[in-house]
Amino acid sequence: MNVEDHPLVDDVNAIHQDRLSATERICRRIADATGAPLALVLAIVLQLVWLAVGTVTHWDPFPFVFLLTCSNVIQLILIFVIAVAQKQQTQHDEIRAESDHDTISRLLYHQQVQDELLLRLAERAGVDIADIKPEVAALGV
Repeated sequence: MNVEDHPLVDDVNAIHQDRLSATERICRRIADATGAPLALVLAIVLQLVWLAVGTVTHWDPFPFVFLLTCSNVIQLILIFVIAVAQKQQTQHDEIRAESDHDTISRLLYHQQVQDELLLRLAERAGVDIADIKPEVAALGV
C-alpha cells in the first residue's frame, strides 16, 4: 500500500497546484528558471559579450546606458515575479504545516488508543500493570 493513497493523508503538492492561478503558475516557472545556475551563467556571458561588442562597435559605448536600462527593466519585472513565487511558497508551507498537524494528531490519537488496548489486554491476561499504568496515563495528559 502506498502512503500517498491512504485516505487520511493529504497530497499537499496537488492541493497547492490546484489553488494556483494561471498567472501564479507562470510566475513560478519564471522564478524557477531565473533561479537556476544556468540563468546566472547566461546573464554573465550575455553582459560580457555586450560589453565587448559595445566597446568595439561603439553601438553601446561606455557607460553602456542601453545595457543598464535593459538590465534595470528586467530586474524590476523579476522583483515582482519573485515576490509572487515567494508568496506561493509561503502558501504551500502553510498547507503542509496544517496537513502535518492533522496527520500527527491522528497518529497520536491512534497511539493512545493502542496504549489503552494493550493495557486492557495485559489486565485480562493477568499481567501486573500497576507500575506502568500511571506512566501511560501521564503521557496522555
